[in-house]
Order: sequence, then structure tokens, then C-alpha cells
Amino acid sequence: MRMNKYEISVIIPVLNEERYLERTLQSITDQNTTIPYEVVVADNGSTDESLRIAGQHADLIVHCEKKGTGACRHCGAEHANGRYLAFIDADTILPDCYLEWMHDRFADTDLVAFAAAFRFSRVEPQSVKLAEKITNRYLIMRDKILEPTLPGFNTCVRKDTYFEIGGFRNVPLEDIDFSRRVSKAGKIRYFREVTVITSPRRLEKMGLLGTLYYYTQLD
Repeated sequence: MRMNKYEISVIIPVLNEERYLERTLQSITDQNTTIPYEVVVADNGSTDESLRIAGQHADLIVHCEKKGTGACRHCGAEHANGRYLAFIDADTILPDCYLEWMHDRFADTDLVAFAAAFRFSRVEPQSVKLAEKITNRYLIMRDKILEPTLPGFNTCVRKDTYFEIGGFRNVPLEDIDFSRRVSKAGKIRYFREVTVITSPRRLEKMGLLGTLYYYTQLD
């Protein structure tokens, strides 16, 4: 949606994501909303078909020279025009209500950042389904009794708050680091009523225990 003024900027860091990117971008195009939004693809040096795919959907493609997921997310944010920022990953698919839901949540003026629940795009082998179940339960528990953790593949934040705390930093566990800092700026939440779909490739790379350990780093 190309307009002069945006409420929401959807920011996607990309590095050789031709396998996933088309479906992710299509899920944004298919949003059931009248809210003005833009799609910002922050490319980290792709050499595959990612830029061609991005060019078919994105309102803006920015080239980020500094390597790293945190740096790429922040580069996208620096070029974003929306009042609210939605960070998703190139392998994350949004339900068609996501942007409307996101905008409605920010009607709570105390809320500065939040995430939706997730499910994996496939649940085989059994360890994938187990990791999905345990991680969601853990994140829900944190939302109820501790500081919530906002997964980087699905984080919504007020733009002014984002820059007040310095945004994503280019550090290991950049989403855990961001969650810790943004929680000091105001109320943050992990909501269950909306679910995004993401690939289990982090699980495949880190293993079940490694993935669960990743999301317990605030403890």
C-alpha cells in the first residue's frame, strides 16, 4: 500500500531468503485492513533472488552494509515512516487480521511493545511440536508473572519508544536484549489471541534444548 503517510511500517531483515520471502510478503499484501502501512525490506547483502522478490512487494528496499540481524533490523527502522513498527522475519507468515489487530492493541496508551503467539509451519519431527508447545507456554508464563520476552520474528513497538531505548543492537540474542530494555520503557505483552506462523529452522539449527535455552536467557 503506497501512501504518503503510514501508521505502520513492517520491517523484514533479509539475507538470501528466496525460499521463504515470497510467502511472507504475500501474507502482508493479503492483510484485511484499511490502515495505511508500508513494507520495508532491509537487505544484508543477498546474492540469490531475494531482491527480485522483494521488488515485487516492498515499498522500500534498504541496503544494510553492517552484517548481523540486529544491525539489519535497526537499519530498516531508521528508514521507516510509520508511527508503529512491526518487525517480522523473512520466514514468518502473518494472519490477515494482524495489522488491524496490532493497531487496535496500541489504543492502550500504556502499551509500548508486544508480540503474538506463534506456531511452526511444520510439526515433524515430534521435537518441533514439543518445542512449539513448550516455548509458547514459557512465553505466556513470562507474560503473566515476569517480564515478557518478545521474539524477534514477531515484535511490534511504538516508533518513538524504539528510538528512545536505542532500538535493536547488533549483539547475540538481539531480541532478548531488546525485550529487556524495552520492558523498562513501559508495558509490554505477549498476546495469545493472534498467532503467526514461522519456520522451525532455528530449532533445526540449534536443537530442541538450544532453542528452549535461547528463550530462557532473561531468567
